[in-house]
Amino acid sequence: MACLSRRCLQRQKGFVLDGVAVDTLAGSYAHIPPKLWSALPPYNAQLDGHAASYFASPAVRSLLKNTEQHQGGTSRDGWIVDYFHIYGPGQRYLNRRNWAGAGHSSEQVGGHYSFLADVKPMKGYNGRFGYRRNTPDLRVNSSCFGEVTVFPLH
Repeated sequence: MACLSRRCLQRQKGFVLDGVAVDTLAGSYAHIPPKLWSALPPYNAQLDGHAASYFASPAVRSLLKNTEQHQGGTSRDGWIVDYFHIYGPGQRYLNRRNWAGAGHSSEQVGGHYSFLADVKPMKGYNGRFGYRRNTPDLRVNSSCFGEVTVFPLH
């Protein structure tokens, strides 16, 4: 079964495998204090949709206004880490790499739909029917009692 719909192909194309590039960047920034860039983006609870009802309460809104975080706030590590994660050299490299098309291939875009797409019949030592036959008649015919499978026997 192939991924033929436009939406399916778009979703497959949007998936990028950046594991090696991200690991290299994260490893190089791991030894530099302070740690400004990580493979995982910094978490900002105010931007989390699941926590929206908490931040919508009047008590929390007034607290955020007093602490001057009522316009989106920052992550736990502060605005410098947030800025560096979006505009820093590591993220700029990954963005340029992905815009140029790296991390995509026909196998990745096709996904698992191409697995076993054109299976060839097996003609091995065990014969046409998949297991050994010890008499000449059984080597030619699958069984004298008839077929018990709905699948083709090639």
